[in-house]
Amino acid sequence: MLSTLTYAVRVKTTSTQSEILDATCSAYLDCCNMVSKTAWKYRTLSQKTLNQLAYHRLRDEYHVGAQMAQSSIIRVIGNYRTIKETHGTPWATSQPEYHSPGYDLVWNRDYSILKDGRLSVNTLEGRIKFPIDWTHMPEPYRHGKFGTARLLNRNGKWLLLIPSTIELPHPSQPQQVVGVDLGIRFLTTTYDSDGHTDFYNGKEVKNKREHYKRLRTTLQKKETRSARRRLRNIGNRENRWMRDVNHQVSKALVNRQSKPTLFALENLEGIRHATEKVRRQDRYTQVSWAFHQLRQMIEYKALKAGHSTIAVDPHYTSQTCPKCGMIRKANRNKRLHEYQCSNCGYMSNDDRVAAMNIQRLGYQSLVESHSDKL
Repeated sequence: MLSTLTYAVRVKTTSTQSEILDATCSAYLDCCNMVSKTAWKYRTLSQKTLNQLAYHRLRDEYHVGAQMAQSSIIRVIGNYRTIKETHGTPWATSQPEYHSPGYDLVWNRDYSILKDGRLSVNTLEGRIKFPIDWTHMPEPYRHGKFGTARLLNRNGKWLLLIPSTIELPHPSQPQQVVGVDLGIRFLTTTYDSDGHTDFYNGKEVKNKREHYKRLRTTLQKKETRSARRRLRNIGNRENRWMRDVNHQVSKALVNRQSKPTLFALENLEGIRHATEKVRRQDRYTQVSWAFHQLRQMIEYKALKAGHSTIAVDPHYTSQTCPKCGMIRKANRNKRLHEYQCSNCGYMSNDDRVAAMNIQRLGYQSLVESHSDKL
């Protein structure tokens, strides 16, 4: 079982080295913007075509090396392809622009780790070596397979975000199944094989997200340079805070299980398209909620702890009676967060009902998988 995690390691620099890195990241940012304009103008994502159109200009105008020029082209192509995956076409939005200085480094080309643990980075001034603080990267991942890293300056400190892949032992045979329902009122609602339910309240998180939304609305109306700068800072602060919340929730959820567990999670594909069925005033909360991030954290934390996960179809899990199996939309009162079956009379919290049905689907998948091996 492969596990890939990204860790931030501190890069220790002198004032002169910091100035070189600033200049290098600034040049890389300019390169990305130039490549983005070129790709947009010619409507092409072909690396060969962009090399022909932009490579020599990058070298001549921004005085960057061959590797940095290629790296900027690859990054822009990747960003446009991400837009294509979301919207169906890379030209669906306005031309992407790059504002946050940073430098994407390809392993063993743009950066490498020396035998003494120092970092070697390709800069505008050639290769420079830096001491690194490895404290926050666990030992197994220090010796994993590194991927493309990102060098950036955060609050005056240089950080290298390194994705590392290691092989973990295959999870043990599950002794129980836990259904996990993700939501807004409750961040997660879980239901296990013993009939126990846990709720992770999301009220405080929702209130804080709404506070950030109001603050952004006020700043957007000002349309000043300082307001735009503060908007970016607020967005970064909110993302870091939400990520920390998701870490805490996923850690608590996984650590609660003392025996090998199969976590049944909702398949979240197409969740953004569901906004058509959500009230306009609730769409921001629904779309911006970090469901996918929380699910990813549960998955890799479960894997590290020797558990396993499975994705199940979430359709009708809030409308299906977990006792008699009747599916009826009217059985669920979303305003009161209650579920009452019109067939058998079963009553419960609607999020708990969803977690129960997800747990049942996970158990069915486990049984079917075991039967196939016999």
